[in-house]
Amino acid sequence: MRYLFFALVMLGVAAGPAAGQTPVPLDTLVHDFKLPRQLPECGLEAVLLRVAKETGVRIGFERTSDCHGHRAFGFPEILKPLSLLNAEVLDGVQVKDVLSRIAALVTDYDWAIMEDVAVFRPSAAWKDAADPLGARVLRMHFVDAPANHVVGAILSRQLPGSAGKGILSIDFPGGTLLDALNSLVRSQPAMWYASTDGQELHVSVMNVPSGSGLSVSTPIPTLFNRRTPSS
Repeated sequence: MRYLFFALVMLGVAAGPAAGQTPVPLDTLVHDFKLPRQLPECGLEAVLLRVAKETGVRIGFERTSDCHGHRAFGFPEILKPLSLLNAEVLDGVQVKDVLSRIAALVTDYDWAIMEDVAVFRPSAAWKDAADPLGARVLRMHFVDAPANHVVGAILSRQLPGSAGKGILSIDFPGGTLLDALNSLVRSQPAMWYASTDGQELHVSVMNVPSGSGLSVSTPIPTLFNRRTPSS
């Protein structure tokens, strides 16, 4: 897996954390972090979520490749046991170096740091013009809005909102769906997950360390036929 470098001007996201929460720097040191020496099939999302929970860094993950037993929706693999038998114990190592070690375990993915969000995607997805995360999202501004409303606006869906799903603030100047998801997790300690079954895009956002989450799916054609988000 390669590490992809992006200049900030390419990202289309100028705003910082809208809720006033500064993302955890990726040069933060981990202590006694157990890293599996091998990942099970479909195990990448589980180890990335573990990094997010234990360090507080923001992570994004897109899966479009198939693997045995893979389901497209709702962080499908995180509840599967991740064996730490004979795991490598990392101490005093920067989070970005931990992520690099994880990247070396999965050769069909590339990753990039996009304004403090570590994003892992299949290698081909980064240059695929038809990838759903390349769909355009118009400018949106929410202050203390139910998470359902915010995620629904990003995905062009009208969703019922409730305080129980979390409250979010976001000031997004417009860009791609990838940019919007990154902007969203900058507003709170969270990880986003996206996957497609070819017909629909499934997006989940999990708050860390609380473990509360929200999953939404939308037809892919809807993403390329944008309406103006509510605010």
